[in-house]
Amino acid sequence: MQGAYILTGANGCGKTSLLVALHRMGASNAFQTGFPGARQANGIDGLEDAIISYAVHGKDVSYRYNDIRWSATPKSNSKLISGAFSEVQFLKADSSRVEPTPNELKGARKYPVDVDLKNFLNSVFDTEKFNHMYKVKLRGRNAEAHLIELGGVQGRRKTYYSEKSFSLGELCVMKLAQRLLSAKNGALYIVDEFEMALHPAAQIRLFEQLQLLSKKYNCSVLVSTHSSSLIKSASRSSIIYLENNAGNVTVHRNVYPTYALQHITVDDDVSVDRLVFVEDISAKYCVENMWRQYIAISNNLQSLPTIRVVVIGGYKEVLRFLDRSSSFIPKHTKSIAALDADAEVPCLPPTVQVGMPLPELTVPQSLYKSLQGQVVFLPWTPEVGFCELFAQDLKKHLAGINQYCGVMNLKVSAAVARKYIGLQGKPLRDECKRIVDMISSDIANKKSCSIERAGEDLFAYLIKEYWPTDKQTMDRLAGKLFS
Repeated sequence: MQGAYILTGANGCGKTSLLVALHRMGASNAFQTGFPGARQANGIDGLEDAIISYAVHGKDVSYRYNDIRWSATPKSNSKLISGAFSEVQFLKADSSRVEPTPNELKGARKYPVDVDLKNFLNSVFDTEKFNHMYKVKLRGRNAEAHLIELGGVQGRRKTYYSEKSFSLGELCVMKLAQRLLSAKNGALYIVDEFEMALHPAAQIRLFEQLQLLSKKYNCSVLVSTHSSSLIKSASRSSIIYLENNAGNVTVHRNVYPTYALQHITVDDDVSVDRLVFVEDISAKYCVENMWRQYIAISNNLQSLPTIRVVVIGGYKEVLRFLDRSSSFIPKHTKSIAALDADAEVPCLPPTVQVGMPLPELTVPQSLYKSLQGQVVFLPWTPEVGFCELFAQDLKKHLAGINQYCGVMNLKVSAAVARKYIGLQGKPLRDECKRIVDMISSDIANKKSCSIERAGEDLFAYLIKEYWPTDKQTMDRLAGKLFS
């Protein structure tokens, strides 16, 4: 299967299930995290009859859920799939920025980035500006920042701009390139959310680069997408199309792009029932897992709406976007904002005593007042909520995370886990994010997955553990979001 391929199909065709099954060939807990129904014991979304079978090098193995875990049959072939590829990685769009401070850059040596990375980025974005990209190692942060030299020189001093000024698409492609330029021979790389905020032409050029990399490293790259521009430009041999006929999914190869696009056009015209706008990817993971939990406890699945969670930016940007959304979102689609807990204070209008004049409201307060019925607040800022839960019972949650994420010997000292205590505001958020990133990185290394996928597991664990501790609040919040 060496090469780069496009995986597509209508919503509900089974793309996610297929990606989970492929990811399982390199991550032992892929079923546990990818099929949340396997963890239910209430008769909803059960997987008692599910069988996932693999054929590798003339041998077969099947996995079946037995109410506790997925078991292999025959047991003698339980290690069979782990040898199919040299490694399997699940890659999602990563737009995180490393923003160096002036003090960190003072006296720091700038090194040209690798030629392969320059060429990759120049090819995708049809430019030559990445010829002038440099990297700087930030002491004390164990991080690497990237700078691009500007063309002009001001007063004999060279000038640069940092990742802070990179576009979202540039950041995502750079992170993806850094991962794939160290690809292993005979490996499988699954790229989800392939669009990555890219212009359609850049999407096409990115896929062309993935095709070249797959040949150079003799590996396989599978991208999951609904991008009509990319599908139209692809050769028939590159397209894998999934078609669902009354529950029976057929995998089509060598289909014409027109055939692969027939359902996407329909899907694009059908809007979801509910849009939930959030501030960042951590909140998105939390709300999506709240939705899965809500489905699990719902007694009337037929009446549940369709949900999509969308990352917008900071709380001010979310409120502005929500305020404008009625002009371009269908009338039957309800929009709601789920803001982090630390946004509540700057959003709530001040209390005014009787007889006192009304104070002038800030922009967020004014927007919140006009949108009050469409704005809810999470019980915490996600990273802070995770750290607070974790620090309450370090031993219990270390064991719980090890089991939930399918890793062993995950270790975090009490001093590190409680380092956030006493901090407030931005320092609190930054320290909690650092702790979450550190744990995510450790999990990713142990189970050969991306840091983003590991972080998603941590926030899924947060929802699973926190909901029973404050059931009334979580039930009420879920009701506002999803009912």
